[in-house]
Amino acid sequence: MTSLDRKLHLAASFLLLCLPAFLIFSRAVADFSVVLIGVIFLVRSWCANDWSWAREKDILVLLIIFVLMNVLVSPFAEYVVKSFGRSLSWLRFIIFYAAVTRWVLLDERTIRRFTIVVLSTMAIAAFDALYQFFAGVSLVSGQPMTGRLTGPLDRPNIGMYLAKLGLAAGALGFVVYARGQSNKLFLATCCVSPLLLMVVFLSGERAASVLTLLALLLVTFSLLLSGKLARRVAVGLSLCSVAALTFLLITSERIWGRVEELVNVLSDYTDSIYGQLALLGLRFFGENPITGTGMGNFPLVCKDYVQQGLDGNLCHPHPHNFYIEWLSDTGLIGTIPFTIFMVILYWNGAKALFGPRDTRLLGGLYLGVMVMSLFPLSVTQSLFSNWPAMLAWLSIATTVAAIRFATQKSD
Repeated sequence: MTSLDRKLHLAASFLLLCLPAFLIFSRAVADFSVVLIGVIFLVRSWCANDWSWAREKDILVLLIIFVLMNVLVSPFAEYVVKSFGRSLSWLRFIIFYAAVTRWVLLDERTIRRFTIVVLSTMAIAAFDALYQFFAGVSLVSGQPMTGRLTGPLDRPNIGMYLAKLGLAAGALGFVVYARGQSNKLFLATCCVSPLLLMVVFLSGERAASVLTLLALLLVTFSLLLSGKLARRVAVGLSLCSVAALTFLLITSERIWGRVEELVNVLSDYTDSIYGQLALLGLRFFGENPITGTGMGNFPLVCKDYVQQGLDGNLCHPHPHNFYIEWLSDTGLIGTIPFTIFMVILYWNGAKALFGPRDTRLLGGLYLGVMVMSLFPLSVTQSLFSNWPAMLAWLSIATTVAAIRFATQKSD
């Protein structure tokens, strides 16, 4: 590594270390950091004349999607300018993903530092959310609790924030532990996890709670595959989790009310707001199956439908399911290659889960992160918009970096 490369790596690493905090306090600064990390990575690639990362299959698929969206989707969108604004700016997430997985989180020291920073940031956010739960107001942001926890955030997304980054930090911590680099770091991850899980389930976020349960099932399954001692740990954790959740449901009318609301939505999904938005997204796809309506065009086309009397739904920025969002916004041209990208991600996790015994827990944590962001039946936020997309890509990229680090070290 040259002197310039070290300086560029240090700058990008610093921005990545700050990103979890930026996501809490300033979305604009967080988005700028994502862009800047990508720019630094491109400068490094140009100086080193190293573009080999662009030929690796997962990144290559993303770059193909980017080209298709700007050549075949946006030019034929219902609202061309809006679509190009989304399709061109989406490149920042591709380059950010490449930078984190192929350059920034490649060495043990940076991974250890990043894990420590993420754990510290999440612990502060979780304690603030707990304070808000008992006192009714966030100590950091001053936000009142109005049904759901916000913690230091300005919106009720603290559960999803802690769940996604918590699983990603767990994967990084386990990799460092498995390579004999730091037992204390993985122990700290295990100690912080109950606090994070408590806030996730107290947050009142239905999607975050259900997806976290699915992720925990995957982690438990990976422990059952990891040996006799790990199986005992899995059984113990399962019993403790069931007891804690039962206690929470019995003692908290607010959480029980959220569960009842979830049951009502699922029992009459097609008539719920989420079902109506999903059906509307599928309707848009049915009318534009090849190219879709254009990226970010969902609310604009919806308003046109309402004005024409073709639909009476309340329009939202997106259909609250990112698979339907891909179908609606990009048609088959964007959805098929993105599905290929997801298959690549899931396949890497499956290989770790059913591979050597010392990688199975990592496989469970990795697949848990994928479930949190990519589960097809979940009500989700947009993968195109700023804050949700940054959180999703940060958690996915760091977990992919963890599994790549484990593979490279074991080769």
